[in-house]
Amino acid sequence: MDIKYLKGVGDKRAEAFLKLGVNRIEDFLSFVPRAYVRRTTIAEARKNVGGNVVIFGKVTFVKHPSRPQHPVTIELGDGTGLIEIPIFGASEFRLKQFRLNESYLFYGKVADAYKGYNARLDYRDHLKLNTFDEFDRDFLKYPVLPVYELSGLLKATWVKPLTLTRIVFNAFRYLLKNTQFPAEEKLPERILEEYSLPSRSEAILRINFPKTLEQVEQYRKRLAFEELFYLQILFALKKRSIKEEVKGISFNTDIKTLTSNFVKTLNFELTGAQKKVINEIYSDMKSGKVMNRLLQGDVGSGKTIVSLFGMLIALQNGYQSAFMCPTEILAEQHFSTITNFVKRFNEVSGLDYKVTLLIGGQKKKLRQEILADIKSGKAGIIIGTHALIQETVEFANLGFVVIDEQHKFGVMQRAKLKEKGLNPDVLVMTATPIPRTLSIAYYGDLDVSVIDELPAGRKPIHTYLKKDTAKNEVWSFVKENLRKGRQAFIIYPIIDESEKLDLKSAEENYKNHKGNIFREYKVGMVHGRMFWYEIEETMNDFKAGKIDVLVATTVIEVGIDIPNATVMVVEEAQRFGLSQLHQLRGRVGRGAEQSHCILIAKYIDEISGKRLETLCETTDGFKIAQVDMEIRGPGEFFGTRQSGILEFSATDLIKDSDVLHKAKEVAFKIIDEDPHLRKPENKIVREVLLKEHKDSMYLMNIA
Repeated sequence: MDIKYLKGVGDKRAEAFLKLGVNRIEDFLSFVPRAYVRRTTIAEARKNVGGNVVIFGKVTFVKHPSRPQHPVTIELGDGTGLIEIPIFGASEFRLKQFRLNESYLFYGKVADAYKGYNARLDYRDHLKLNTFDEFDRDFLKYPVLPVYELSGLLKATWVKPLTLTRIVFNAFRYLLKNTQFPAEEKLPERILEEYSLPSRSEAILRINFPKTLEQVEQYRKRLAFEELFYLQILFALKKRSIKEEVKGISFNTDIKTLTSNFVKTLNFELTGAQKKVINEIYSDMKSGKVMNRLLQGDVGSGKTIVSLFGMLIALQNGYQSAFMCPTEILAEQHFSTITNFVKRFNEVSGLDYKVTLLIGGQKKKLRQEILADIKSGKAGIIIGTHALIQETVEFANLGFVVIDEQHKFGVMQRAKLKEKGLNPDVLVMTATPIPRTLSIAYYGDLDVSVIDELPAGRKPIHTYLKKDTAKNEVWSFVKENLRKGRQAFIIYPIIDESEKLDLKSAEENYKNHKGNIFREYKVGMVHGRMFWYEIEETMNDFKAGKIDVLVATTVIEVGIDIPNATVMVVEEAQRFGLSQLHQLRGRVGRGAEQSHCILIAKYIDEISGKRLETLCETTDGFKIAQVDMEIRGPGEFFGTRQSGILEFSATDLIKDSDVLHKAKEVAFKIIDEDPHLRKPENKIVREVLLKEHKDSMYLMNIA
């Protein structure tokens, strides 16, 4: 049946639904409510002030507004009491719309009563119902009603919350009465039996129209298991393909000599966590299977030096390494650090490895020389930005790829770099600690290594939250540290996601700091609209101690290593995200001296307050990441979603950690036992993959 003939739809609404991808009545089966509301009596509603309810009753009185801007007030009764419902706007229409002794279903929030009533309902929507109508009688049987997301397209056709609920109900009713309720099962029978899972049809029916609110979670988790199961099937297939079917490089090296020279080159002791990860990387590299490993570590935990060990293994086997960074300033920082290390390593080992930097804006002659060195193999380690994936870049034999702050690169960008070599080993790194649940959901195909230990001698950073009125106290504290020969950062926010800077504010504050507050000290400034070489020059001066106070924007969020900088002041801290604040704080505390991070906030609401309090309470990146995920939601944890892969409707990654682990265990077991899904009992899994997950399979295969 065409959906325009479904009760409550019609031509215009059918067009709107069509634009939303609802072409058939069966498409309503994919709807998942965003909330639920109980149908209650007026007597019960009075006990639930502040809660959303649905009340069915008869209109006993319609009060005309005494003034044009006043509401029409409906008095509703249901035998247990009376409740008033003020409705603002279109008063002439409302007076005709509601008639005495006719039955209505009202949806709204229970509020404290006006004079003369025990309770009031703040109106959101209503439906006129007829108890003699079969459809309406069936609709009233359900004590819990779903509430769905309402798009602007539907709102334009006068669809409101209860209207959409009844349209979905009518679709379900039609399918139940006129078909075999075609919610095709997507899980093998043995999984349903083993884990006592209800059928897909039952779960879809009851998540939309539960008999009790307590039922909802049971059926939601059933549908969440299905979503997570197929995500993990995709991960398991990719992981097996990489490990078993794609031939990688077998790196063989004199590991004892390499380790000895590596340790001699270091001017510090590796942590136990770093040694553990180095062993994991070496084990992967010598296996002959393609390494696909995620390395997570908090700011300052020493991920770069660990990745460098892998690069040296590649070099000793005659292969090149590429190290891709999201920004030029971070590429410059890594180039400086790695060049200095490799220079010392060459002296210790008697070798002649060369490190090269490839970024945008380099002069034509220099760029041509760099490209020639990369093509000939003369350049052993190539550090750069997305410039590394340009067509003009040809590697002699790329064997090892490091992608830093990998979530800032798109799937296609990561794939292009890997394609520059023949199945190179890949290490993706992030300084944004990822909650375990999110790690499994986003990176289920990767082996995960974690550096959860800071280098010896590092002291936890003390973090304070100050009001805007306490700035003089803050500047005095900064000066106190400057007098001891230390350095300080003062950070200003960016306005929007396109990185348009609040330049006026930042520059005016810079002038004030330079000419007034810190006039006896040297003050510098960097921001994202400067050329990379200007930023580099300023940062080099800061590192050399020629600048005492650096005024900056988030351009210094990652990769800056100034051990003498011991104070970080963040202005308007309420405008920053939790993960971003944690990254910024990581720019100090990189030496042996006690460091401090001072957050200055003008206005603090509930969410920004939770962010700032969390930062003051802990320096544990994984705890901070968990809170960040709870505040922002899993889909926005990295700023942008992983395109084409994570598209959940029933899953809540914060609630569903247990479901995710179970789904992963089941999915990986199936692929281990039947990697090509040829067994009869896995036929349904194969069919669903081919029918519904082709795009995700493609994206995962190139990622």
